[in-house]
Amino acid sequence: MVLSRFLRFFILMSCSVLTGLANAALPLPVQGVLSTDRLRHFAQHAEQQPELGQMLVAIILEADELDSATRALISAGGAKLRYSSGRRHEIRLPAGEIARLLDRLPATVYARLPYPHQAVAVTSQGVALTGAGDMQSVGTDGTGIKIGIIDLGFGSYTTAQASGDLPATLTITDYTGNGTGGTTHGTSVAEIVYDMAPGAELYLAKIGTSLQLEQAMNDMITAGVRVINHSVGWFNAAFYDGTGSICTITDNAEAGGIQWVNAMGNSRRDHYLGTFSDADGDLRHEFAAGQNTNTISLTLDKTVTLVLNWDAYPTTNVDYNLYLYNGDPDAGGTLVASSENRQNGSVSSYPTEAITYTPAVTATHYIVVTKGGSSTADVPLTLFSLGPSLGTKVFVSSLVQPADCNSVIGVGATDLTDGVESFSSEGPTTDGRAKPEVAAPNRVVTSLSSSFAGTSGAAPHVAGAAALLLAQNPTLTNVQLRDLLINTAHDVSTAGFDSRTGNGRISLDADEDGFNHDDDNCPLVANVDQLDTDGDGQGDACDTDDDNDGLLDDFELSIGTDPLLSDTDGDGLSDYDEVAYDGDATAYVPGQDLNPLSVDTDNDGYADSTDPIPLTYNYDDGDLAPLGAPDGVVDVADYLVAEKIVLGVIPATSLELSHGDLYPVGAPDGVIGVPDLLLLIR
Repeated sequence: MVLSRFLRFFILMSCSVLTGLANAALPLPVQGVLSTDRLRHFAQHAEQQPELGQMLVAIILEADELDSATRALISAGGAKLRYSSGRRHEIRLPAGEIARLLDRLPATVYARLPYPHQAVAVTSQGVALTGAGDMQSVGTDGTGIKIGIIDLGFGSYTTAQASGDLPATLTITDYTGNGTGGTTHGTSVAEIVYDMAPGAELYLAKIGTSLQLEQAMNDMITAGVRVINHSVGWFNAAFYDGTGSICTITDNAEAGGIQWVNAMGNSRRDHYLGTFSDADGDLRHEFAAGQNTNTISLTLDKTVTLVLNWDAYPTTNVDYNLYLYNGDPDAGGTLVASSENRQNGSVSSYPTEAITYTPAVTATHYIVVTKGGSSTADVPLTLFSLGPSLGTKVFVSSLVQPADCNSVIGVGATDLTDGVESFSSEGPTTDGRAKPEVAAPNRVVTSLSSSFAGTSGAAPHVAGAAALLLAQNPTLTNVQLRDLLINTAHDVSTAGFDSRTGNGRISLDADEDGFNHDDDNCPLVANVDQLDTDGDGQGDACDTDDDNDGLLDDFELSIGTDPLLSDTDGDGLSDYDEVAYDGDATAYVPGQDLNPLSVDTDNDGYADSTDPIPLTYNYDDGDLAPLGAPDGVVDVADYLVAEKIVLGVIPATSLELSHGDLYPVGAPDGVIGVPDLLLLIR
């Protein structure tokens, strides 16, 4: 049970499990390799748990060069050198051998665990919402484009293939040495990409360190991949300002013709940013006025990682330390975990501290940041919790790497009704650049999740959309591609750009008429004028009944009526009413239907709209009775009706006027009076 929990956490988080540590940082070794507190704690824990000794783990060695003697020491301990980039070298070895290797390696080597990182997480509902369905409807499905998905694991991906949620053919590579399985996070991400761009070729890569990330990126350049999705956030590699080794990887991807798409992170409520402040002079940072601690509510056996860094990259002599207590340290709380890396200006003096801790009790724990060493500088610092929210938090600039990189499209998360997700990390970057670029939906259904939440689920919508745009126009540069995604985005929050949804939720323009899916009244047919005659929200270019009279445009053209006018002849009856006079609106039958091209079908001088018998020529002058429905015969009954009108007993409607207003002959005066009675008698 201990092994499975340990293995799961290491694979998913690449963070050591530190259980029950109740001491301050271990003393720095006087001989052997320099290393971080986090690595030494991990090595100690592995020695204390013999059953973990043979588990293979990755650590990073930093040195200008690993000479033959150093390489021999590495091999002698059962380690294998796997990847190198500059002065960073990744080795893989049994956990039980780490402590002995650290004692043997020369002091010119610096050792650490991989940078902390985490996943920031049926047809996706986002396909219709983003306009990807429009693109697929017009024949653009990503065919010819290769998409890379670099993630922490692709568990059950063959099951997704069998269900049709992933393509039968794809390329998958394990860079960790532990197999492609583990978490299903990457599988869910890949499903969303596939839903968005079902014709694209998928290249899946499982990684667990930044060197593996770099190697996967290089291999994807070689393979001709055009878009990479990375729904993973990295911590402590830089001050979230677009610099550092992670951004170098994304910049190199861009130089290789790849557009990198990254989740912004889910850390909005788990982040603190501020400049070191110590008004009371006790060397402890004040997270707020008079507040020397931050708090976090931890649950028994639920591991948390805290990562601290400050704006003093690449190396520094500004020395801060990180501590965790199981209660208020000013009221008897006990120190349970700590990180006291030495920052003395040396080549490996990185401005970072990190703690991973599994609590022995459910309680509010207290976080303390102190100033150490000889430096008195107060610089900006960030604190992230890879777990529960912080008590004192700062929403702004809570994005993770590499969403902060210039070469990356950072993606925030919206829900399926375009509401902004409360957890979605905010921009700007710590150096003030606008982020995110766009937002996309999350909480969508995948074959492995009924609600795949997080910016992890948002980013692959954008990666898939990018592939569709490239399939539509393969000559697009990365700059043009980014501009298209940004310029067609649908604003869903504060008007204009905002630091949570960027330029808006992505919305594609399938017909390339300059109107996105949300604004185009005819998204599959180009119509730059957006003409909508009947105002039903459907443009004339794709509306089958432009005048909304119930007759299809093609049918109206066949019988000669105007498909843009609901009453072609202007007689007060709609074209539909006239064609459907016999009860059948699917055909116009002369003699049974009213003529929609004539005001007076029977040519008796009376408009169809007022003619009681519009198909029969039946009226003579003076024919007034029966009242309202003349019978075609002029007799005494008609005189009596006219007399009542003259006497004011009944009013004369337009029907009576049209039949009974006879005087003057040839030019009736609009009144039924005595002269009209005399003419009627005659």
